[in-house]
Amino acid sequence: MKTCRKQKLGLALSSGGVLGYAHIGVLRALEELRVQIDLLSGASMGAVVAVFSAAGLDSLALEALGVKYSAQVATLLASMISVSGLTTPSRLRASLRKELPVTVFEALQKPVCIAATDIQTGRALVFDTGDIWGPLSGSFCLPGVFPVARVGDQYLVDGGMSMPVPVTELRKRGARRVVAVSLYDLVQHEEYKPGMKISKLLDRSLNLTLDNVAQSELEVADLVIRPDLKGCEPSDVHEYVARGYAAVMSRRAEVEALLA
Repeated sequence: MKTCRKQKLGLALSSGGVLGYAHIGVLRALEELRVQIDLLSGASMGAVVAVFSAAGLDSLALEALGVKYSAQVATLLASMISVSGLTTPSRLRASLRKELPVTVFEALQKPVCIAATDIQTGRALVFDTGDIWGPLSGSFCLPGVFPVARVGDQYLVDGGMSMPVPVTELRKRGARRVVAVSLYDLVQHEEYKPGMKISKLLDRSLNLTLDNVAQSELEVADLVIRPDLKGCEPSDVHEYVARGYAAVMSRRAEVEALLA
């Protein structure tokens, strides 16, 4: 498949915790289809994948990185507390920082913008210049898991709380077409029933909230990819990647039409 270069193509990757491994599969499918992404955006885990991808890591390298830290990430998100002897949130952050081959946005191979949330005001803040790590660590700062990130005089938490899928930011930066990847789909979660376990109720409620917040952004995307992630285990990176890949390939005709 040959990509038409008449217009810039943007890829917006949503937040979603461990579900974000599916973004790697999306990138793998686009690589295989020879679709050239010109600029990327992301929030939370989507921001992590966007930044590392723009830093030069292909889908194989991203998957290997995901596998390397999958047990730590899954344990932290499951327990919401530090786990002695395995990892701590600060240690995981420091390890990921060492894996990133660049330190400033300007050194990335492709333009990237990432969303974080100002804990004081609740506003979405978007970063695309200067130091990467401060804004990035804020973008994936899930309260209760990671310490709040400070950037200058701002205190940042998870970008998914205010701008889960930064589509309009790509438009502002010159994208004529935008493919968005959303990891929020209530169909994938157990249907609500009276007496549902509190953990499942909270999970469904969080996804409902994020899906509602994301709608205004998703509505202005040219194509929305929604991987089917039902039944995936939190530490099974390969399965998430496979589902993300399958989601793009199932929409191959639409991807080709978008680029025609």
